[in-house]
Amino acid sequence: MKNLISSRISWIAILALFTGFSLQAQSSDAPATTEFGTGGSAPLTVYSDNIAVKLRLESQLFQKDTYVVIDYTQPTVMDMHRALYRSMRYGEGETTLKVRAENLSLEIPVNQIIDAGPGHPSFALMNQLTAEFEEQNERIDITAKVGWGLLKHFSLKLDFDNNELVLTPSSERTEEDIFAEYEMILKGLVRVDDRVWIPVQDDVYQSVYMLFDTGSYHTRIDKDFANLRGFPLGDVPNLRFVEGDKSQPISEMAALMPNGVERAPKMELPEGVELPEVVPIEERMRNEPVLITGLSLLSGYTLEINPEEGILALTRIKNSNFREEDKVFYSAVGARDSEQFDAYLDTYPEDRHVREAVFWRYGLGIEENETVEVQLATLDRGLNVTRESDQFRYINNFIGFSNAVGAEADLKIAVGEKALGYVAVSKNPAHRQQVQIFLGDLYFDQENIDKAYENYFAAAFNGDPRWEPINRYKLATVYEAMGKYQRAYSSYSRSLRDFDDLPSEMASGSLEALTRLREHLDPDDPLLVEAENNRMYVPKQLDLGEVLPIVTAQTLEGEEQALDHFKGKVVLIDVWATWCGPCIAGLPKLREVAEKFAGTDFEVLSVSADDSVEDVTDFLEDEELPWNHWHIGPGGEVHKEWNIRGYPTYMLIDRDGKLLARGHGLTDEMISLIEQNLKQI
Repeated sequence: MKNLISSRISWIAILALFTGFSLQAQSSDAPATTEFGTGGSAPLTVYSDNIAVKLRLESQLFQKDTYVVIDYTQPTVMDMHRALYRSMRYGEGETTLKVRAENLSLEIPVNQIIDAGPGHPSFALMNQLTAEFEEQNERIDITAKVGWGLLKHFSLKLDFDNNELVLTPSSERTEEDIFAEYEMILKGLVRVDDRVWIPVQDDVYQSVYMLFDTGSYHTRIDKDFANLRGFPLGDVPNLRFVEGDKSQPISEMAALMPNGVERAPKMELPEGVELPEVVPIEERMRNEPVLITGLSLLSGYTLEINPEEGILALTRIKNSNFREEDKVFYSAVGARDSEQFDAYLDTYPEDRHVREAVFWRYGLGIEENETVEVQLATLDRGLNVTRESDQFRYINNFIGFSNAVGAEADLKIAVGEKALGYVAVSKNPAHRQQVQIFLGDLYFDQENIDKAYENYFAAAFNGDPRWEPINRYKLATVYEAMGKYQRAYSSYSRSLRDFDDLPSEMASGSLEALTRLREHLDPDDPLLVEAENNRMYVPKQLDLGEVLPIVTAQTLEGEEQALDHFKGKVVLIDVWATWCGPCIAGLPKLREVAEKFAGTDFEVLSVSADDSVEDVTDFLEDEELPWNHWHIGPGGEVHKEWNIRGYPTYMLIDRDGKLLARGHGLTDEMISLIEQNLKQI
């Protein structure tokens, strides 16, 4: 066996690419409720790595059938896919989203729903599961993910025998209630930092802990712990749940993956073995479980977990979920051995872990400087078990991975060119554009200007219009390298016209280039005038303590009004829109602030970004907001002058118009600043 490779690659990051999330619910005839509703039961769907429930999301103005994934270790109440988040509409005074199934009822506060957009882990997971399971889900999207913020209020039952998920308010499911329903009840569960830890028995170290998680197929074991036990490949025997003289198997129920877990608390080492300085037990429990549950283990039981009561109830429904395929794959993971991964892939070419094994093998290939040909052959193993419609997304993952770990440029180019061969099956036309820009960057760095130009130019005709300013910037860099200074100047200039879609470093680069290239243009060249006009699209940087730019806008009555109309007042500005869920959710607090400081030198100015002034006036017929209102529309000069990038945006200015605070939430600190400034004379 090869020695463990000391890697610059984060293997936990590889695991994260294949770690899912999960959902939970529970029924009871009792009328008990929580702030999130009464719970109930619903049929559960088990994906390869996740649990989901088909639910209906309802408001007074909107409804959608969707699959919802629940992750027991996700700290938030609900993450919602950006496409749905931006489509949601709520009625007058409505502050909660209703989550319904035939026998389930939940209420999610609107202000606790997270906008999961690009870059958010939940966004990537929901896209992946929607694409991968669209036929199983009858083309119903997966657009939401529920986490600990909601689940901690309920006792969660997972009945894998009957494919049912049940949520019951915690107070209604005590130890006495469930004792007769299960073979074993484990006590002594511990909550630390909103995570639940389960006591586990080991032959050598006695009591250790397992983190309860529902977002992975793999049941994981700390590789250091496995090494200390003398089983470096993770196959530690006789780990078990114990209640008195009763026990239920863990390591015999499911193979254990030696990865991504640190040492656990309360580990009593055998004679002669020493570990680093012992830290307080609670500190160790925050970061150092020995085990983490996965569906490979959990699905062997019907179980119920009640974090408020500190109870996990279990009934064994399978003799074992242990798979030889899992063991062989996990052995390769434990050894970090290319040959073992190759043996697994040769022996089980269509197993459930093949695509994940390809990531591991590819990562090791980067470390070991495998040839491009070997690496591409490895990718083909994963493509062979991937549905045609999902092949581009699968190989596109390797572009990001190769970039993140600093793979050689020749390999990254080869993967990018291979991805272009599959982009035709992608449902997103912007994918071709993104790969071509990626390739253009690689060729540009290699000073292969012709190939860089070829890819940037092709990208200009593909995909998302929001990428157009980026394309203009990229083409400008090529034109400049070619000595085509007029074209370069024009492209740099025009990239600034869509500043909101241009990364800040590119905007700065364009401004610097316009100054640098002026000497190459005739003083009377009309491009210079165009460039000066385009500079106006670049919003100003606003710093605390500076005077907020004085802008002019229209009141709802159609009158022109400038910001200096409020000079001498402490003003809280709320840039909002009637279609914006967080904006509406923040109105009650904004109303409280207005009432609290009524009769003082304090004013509220709500600035609407709605498409039309009628949208605002219609809204105000039903919602009383008795303060100053402007309408500026969804874009324009005010957005640029005030650098508005999202809604709501709150800005607090003092009597002289100086910016005291800015943010997307009305915080207690902001309210305190209002009070402090009103006291100043």
